[in-house]
Amino acid sequence: MFTSIRLRDFKSFDDAEFSLDSFTLLIGSNASGKSNVRDALRVLHGVGRGYSLGEILGEKWAEGGVRVWTGVRGGSRQTVRYGVEERTFQIDATFTVPRSAPARSPSTMHYRLTILVEDEAPEVAAEALWENGHYLFDTEPDGARLGPGAAHRSIKARVRSSGGHPPHKTFHTDRPILSQMLEPGVTNERNRAVARSAQQFLGSMRFLDLDPDSARRSSQRGITTLGDRGENLSSVLADISEEATGKDVLTSWIRALTPMDAVDLRFENDLNGNTLAVLIEGSGHETPLTSASDGTVRFLAMLAAMLHGASPRVLFFEELENGIHPHRVDLLLELIETSVRGSEAQVIATSHSPQLLEHGYSADDARPILIARGTDGTSSAWDIKNEQDMTSVIGQDDLSDLMSDGWFEDIVTLTGGDSAGEDR
Repeated sequence: MFTSIRLRDFKSFDDAEFSLDSFTLLIGSNASGKSNVRDALRVLHGVGRGYSLGEILGEKWAEGGVRVWTGVRGGSRQTVRYGVEERTFQIDATFTVPRSAPARSPSTMHYRLTILVEDEAPEVAAEALWENGHYLFDTEPDGARLGPGAAHRSIKARVRSSGGHPPHKTFHTDRPILSQMLEPGVTNERNRAVARSAQQFLGSMRFLDLDPDSARRSSQRGITTLGDRGENLSSVLADISEEATGKDVLTSWIRALTPMDAVDLRFENDLNGNTLAVLIEGSGHETPLTSASDGTVRFLAMLAAMLHGASPRVLFFEELENGIHPHRVDLLLELIETSVRGSEAQVIATSHSPQLLEHGYSADDARPILIARGTDGTSSAWDIKNEQDMTSVIGQDDLSDLMSDGWFEDIVTLTGGDSAGEDR
């Protein structure tokens, strides 16, 4: 689970640091910078998938012209905050990773990546990974970039050793060092295991911007990965339903969440091996997924994302409440709580919903973060629970009214827009 993130000169952020919880809600007006937080997490996700920096910030194509990765919005040239002469940005993330032995406590990792974006391909300017307060690798303080080599530019980093002075290794700057640590002969097996654990965590994120039309389509039976837009929903639901326990949990949520009197779920298979989910109402009436409402389809996609046994540890939802009737937001929150408490999952979401904000403010394992953009165009991050200027007013007024009136953005302007991660 991510516990904190710091962004320096990344997109609209100057220097902002904030904590994250099991359920982290990013609120703020349009164009405040909420999606820039998503882009920062996407950079880390690309590191976890083992991509080069050019692919992480741009695109990755497989053989046959199939695009398998869409990078950061705007490409590499739009990643560095406007006006920064050094043309570098930095992302720091602290996260916990479960250890293989059940009796051992989770491992706390801190990963820092600084990327130089020039007219040529992006390069690693600095990078480090620390585990439980001990470095695994760390570049020299000045980056020690060695200039052009035989094929790529190079950078030196010290690598943890069992004793004596840490050996310095030379790495290519076109790819994250974290990925290169997994290559044979670079380091010992213990270091590789730690690097692999960190990479697997970063690579396990999913970014869901659900589109009901994409989710309604039939999908190939046996596919168990929900697409970012909700693709393959029927086959994922079918996989959950393979076991009686999974189907019981699924149908119980369907009864609670869907506006229709749905009591069961079945699947129609065609000759091509595709399957389509069909909702069965108490009266016996059947509604195929192709005819279900947008809200019902979005609920089903959220169920698939949170209940599937192979779901990733970190789920990022754009506009979580989109298409959900206000009367059913409480059920959505119950689903999220069940998901994060019953597993090691973490939900991060953008939202404009006062109901979600109220939950994030009052629940122990939830955290609302206000993302706001100041008059100078830079974004800041405010931990609403820990901002005394905010909590003193929230205790006397209604959160929904404050959000609707734009009070949160107003107080940021009045106090100068200091970030939650800065000394105040």
